[in-house]
Amino acid sequence: MTEAATAAGAVSRESLEACLATSPGWLADRRNAAWDAFTAMPVPSSARDEDWRRTDIGRLHLDRFAPAGPAAPGLLELARGRHATALPGAALIVTDPDGTVTIDHAEALLAQGVIISSLEEAAERHPELVQRGLSGIGIDDSYFAALWNALWRGGAFVYVPAGVQAMTPVWVSHLAAGGDAAAFPATVVVLDEHSSLTLVEDLIGPGADPAARVSVAVTALQLGDDARLDDIPIQQLPPATWHFQLRRASCGPSAHYRLLGATLGARLQKSYWDVILDGRGSEADILAVCFADADQHLDHQSLQLHRGPDTRSNLLLKVAARDRAQSVYGGLIDVEPGAIHADGYVVNRNLLLSQGASASGVPRLEIKANDVRCGHGTTVGHVDDEERFYLMARGIPADEAERLVVRGYFADVLDRLPIESVRDWLVSLLDSEIGDGGPSRFGEAG
Repeated sequence: MTEAATAAGAVSRESLEACLATSPGWLADRRNAAWDAFTAMPVPSSARDEDWRRTDIGRLHLDRFAPAGPAAPGLLELARGRHATALPGAALIVTDPDGTVTIDHAEALLAQGVIISSLEEAAERHPELVQRGLSGIGIDDSYFAALWNALWRGGAFVYVPAGVQAMTPVWVSHLAAGGDAAAFPATVVVLDEHSSLTLVEDLIGPGADPAARVSVAVTALQLGDDARLDDIPIQQLPPATWHFQLRRASCGPSAHYRLLGATLGARLQKSYWDVILDGRGSEADILAVCFADADQHLDHQSLQLHRGPDTRSNLLLKVAARDRAQSVYGGLIDVEPGAIHADGYVVNRNLLLSQGASASGVPRLEIKANDVRCGHGTTVGHVDDEERFYLMARGIPADEAERLVVRGYFADVLDRLPIESVRDWLVSLLDSEIGDGGPSRFGEAG
């Protein structure tokens, strides 16, 4: 049994019992099995585990974090303000780390037969749908997946019936835990055949709070035949957060999944983006930007698993890093024997804005089928001196010049966001993050 499993606090038998008390029988069984799996697993090690080789969590002691209470004052208002600025017409689900869930502006979707509720409520009222949604998340997939399966609370659930094109997007705001506490954000989305939805998932906390906290998040997405999902995840957690995330989309025949995301926050992140292309002709596009500064360590891992024939996937992750920030990427395209005519590509591009920043990318291919087309690439480079001097010689201040360079670098991803107001809002978030570094940072690049 791990040290974390025997200690009191957020990760404890007491916390599990609190979750079991509000769970229907099938979910209680799942939580207990997940807890057993978690307590039997060793903590991931950079010395032992290949996919953790470049990310060390030896200083993380889960037993030191308390169960999450209500979110910090003002955080609910912040969530509503971000929604109102970027996408005011969307249905809004706000999940508090203590399990409280608030839902607003959902009337139009409810009238279409869309189900929007907390995940806990859906587990009681629609168990077959929630079990379907969770079917792609094994209780023992990993150390942190097992922990999440045991201890998530509240959560967001969305179900779109067959043939329904959701009239409005759904915006899910997950509020961070308070200082020295742990939260387990949960989102499950199920799309029946020939349906469609746009989902925005916003992970946020008090931006200036230096207290340590833990976030263990899972987003499970199930796409039926010919379903379409635009998935827009934004991670802007407080600067001392330990963030661990699994985001997995399972795609049926002719389904089309598109992720357009941004990673901005947390002190250390380990994020898995998995796309499972089960059905013939299913497609996935994963497009994301990441901005890292100060001492951030941001680790993205991706899996493009081709199981069905005639499947296609494409990933582009663009990272800009400055100060002493570190970006780590590992990507795998896995083509199983039956996935003939698979077409997969993965690209990781990194722009270093300071000499102290670092980035590394390790894309891999595992091809077990004939007649496929797959490839990968990764690049790391510094800001072009001529571009920098051109801007500054024309009187553009250094901080503004850096914003322009990074914005231009990210443009080919940001321009593909399907909703203009969300794109403009995300650009403003990036501008704010870049501006926090002060005017001297840009001059350090070279």
